[in-house]
Amino acid sequence: MKKKLALLLASMLLFSAGCGKEEPVPEQPQTEIQTEFRFAECGLAYTIPDAWVEMENTNLIPSPTVTPDSEIYAKIRYNYAPDENLAALNDPASEVPVEELMTPLVELLVVKEEHLETETVQDALEAFSSVEELPAQEDFHFYYLTKPANGIDHFSEGARETFTALESYLPDFRESIETFLPDVAAVQQAAEQDGKYLTFLSNTLQGDPVSTTIFYDYDMTVVNFWASYCLDDGINELETLQQFYKELQKKHPNVNFVQVVIDTPTEAAEELALSAYAEAGVTFTGIMPDEHLAKWIMENLNGLPTTIFVDNQGLPSDLKIEGMQDAAYYMEITETMLDSISQ
Repeated sequence: MKKKLALLLASMLLFSAGCGKEEPVPEQPQTEIQTEFRFAECGLAYTIPDAWVEMENTNLIPSPTVTPDSEIYAKIRYNYAPDENLAALNDPASEVPVEELMTPLVELLVVKEEHLETETVQDALEAFSSVEELPAQEDFHFYYLTKPANGIDHFSEGARETFTALESYLPDFRESIETFLPDVAAVQQAAEQDGKYLTFLSNTLQGDPVSTTIFYDYDMTVVNFWASYCLDDGINELETLQQFYKELQKKHPNVNFVQVVIDTPTEAAEELALSAYAEAGVTFTGIMPDEHLAKWIMENLNGLPTTIFVDNQGLPSDLKIEGMQDAAYYMEITETMLDSISQ
């Protein structure tokens, strides 16, 4: 995994983990650090050792997920990243693999009984030299994983000393862990709600990292869905969309426009789209969908091109513009939508 997929993780604070959600570091440091956690969706509760809070150069990065339909139901991992690796973690141009820049200190794994023998679960367990099964709850099994199998020899001497110091407090962490039956209904409800939003962590056509946060700085974002293969059928309104985008910047700087090229990332589609962008003089952002965005596209679009309107949290409106239009029409509908959200 390259660093572009780790940017969000690298921006997280140790003591702000929450199952299924990843919270960015606040601009100002917290005066009080939460150390007690209870995650109903995961079926896990624990307390962070006070020594971890007090230690310097810890850089523990939480990576929590809940995926009820997958072979691993939930996972909470605390990765350690040395100070000297933080710059590379946040550098999209770096080619150093993430696993060389940080390593897991501890991982809590939640697996349904029916998936215990799957290759995915076995690989997850074999990634650690120390595997302890915690008390099961009905058909949910819980694992406490420490001692990464790849070791920490790739770290500097100072980083290895810090990692060892963090490890010395793991018995306190282990003693605090409580397992209970996960709230499956809450997870399913949250998944259904999240499914309405455009959520993604991907790259632009130029290879820069891009995520749902692209919506946050605008009152509304106009999102157009298109594919490079549309060019074969003469479906190319890039010049029209560029004209619309330039007018939008002048008249409504609080509204953004982006395009999702749905048949990327593939080398051929990227090259074709970039060539078409260059020919049309495109300056707006072209986004390559990740798995989450691709799933939303499959479930919500009837054809291409389609244009939708998204609020500053990534929630689309019910209105869709299907087919090619002229710049004046896009502006008219955009201004109508903008008026509706300001009322």
